[in-house]
Amino acid sequence: MQLLAYHAAVARGTDVDKPRNLAKSVTVE
Repeated sequence: MQLLAYHAAVARGTDVDKPRNLAKSVTVE
């Protein structure tokens, strides 16, 4: 579920805000 939400955020362009932070979260998950 978390991964899906992450992908949805990326699709919306949210990862542009803090791509590093998001990438870290994905690695932790």
